[in-house]
Amino acid sequence: MSRLIALTSCLAVLLVGCSNSADAICDRRQECFDSDLDTGKCADKINAWEEEKESEQDNRRARTVECSECIVDRTCAEVLSFCIDDCFGIP
Repeated sequence: MSRLIALTSCLAVLLVGCSNSADAICDRRQECFDSDLDTGKCADKINAWEEEKESEQDNRRARTVECSECIVDRTCAEVLSFCIDDCFGIP
């Protein structure tokens, strides 16, 4: 029983982490590129993209995390210069 609780807790942390990555990307997009962007819809779109193809889920989640880590603590100009490779292709 304790293993099930531990596994459930770990899964919950992973899922929240993914959501936070999508939120971070969308917040930065709104700040830097489109002040009218609906960040909730943006995050939903990224999360749906991550789940879309089962064979690609791990790769897509990793790409989302890499992008969100790249944009943290960067100016909008730095995001364009340094994070294009990590973030390109994420809806």
